[in-house]
Amino acid sequence: MNNAPAIPFHAGPELSRAINRTDFFRLLKSAAQHYNFDNFVLARISEASAPFGERDIVITNVAERRVGLFIATLKETLGTVRAKSAQFLATPVHGRGARPEDYRSDLVFNEFLSGVFLFIPLFTPEGRRYCLVLSGERQEPDQSEIADMLLDAMRIFDKLYEEILTPEMSGRLTQRESEIVKWTSEGKTSAEIAIILGLSEHTVNSHITAAARKLDAVNRVHMVAIALRNGLVT
Repeated sequence: MNNAPAIPFHAGPELSRAINRTDFFRLLKSAAQHYNFDNFVLARISEASAPFGERDIVITNVAERRVGLFIATLKETLGTVRAKSAQFLATPVHGRGARPEDYRSDLVFNEFLSGVFLFIPLFTPEGRRYCLVLSGERQEPDQSEIADMLLDAMRIFDKLYEEILTPEMSGRLTQRESEIVKWTSEGKTSAEIAIILGLSEHTVNSHITAAARKLDAVNRVHMVAIALRNGLVT
């Protein structure tokens, strides 16, 4: 296993220039890799689904088909009490992956099982709760590393909240989100839309998640139906 580097990530010019989801995806991925983590999930803390559900995810590099397994493994790692009270956590917690009871080991390959999970609580100025979860094959972090990661996570999240989350709360679709909803309404997959628009599939999925959240849709079909009904796409 690798030890995390002694030098903090502390994004410099890249952070000040970040203005869209692709920028923040790259920043979070770079920060995760700097500390020898493979995966990251930035999500809203959910009171309905501890510690968060798939619809609460803002940005992640975990493949869409593996997100459910990632969350289930995180829940087992945190333990029942901590997972259910995640909305009240104020300090980072970590542990090594535990096998989810709902997933049979002989049927599902769990790449997260032996990795370390780090759960970092984050807060908006208004008190809304989010979290950054990192996972990967590495040693459990010490307090010094956790302090560095917490600082980096807070700095990136503050800028993301200013550039992305605050506008999203207005409920209006951005031009890019409208484009992606339009292509989705025409039956295109995320991979196909990514090729058409010259984006990564992760970025497309992030835009779809944001658009669905703004439209209060439960899935892509529901999102397209609401957008068509409201005249947001033709």
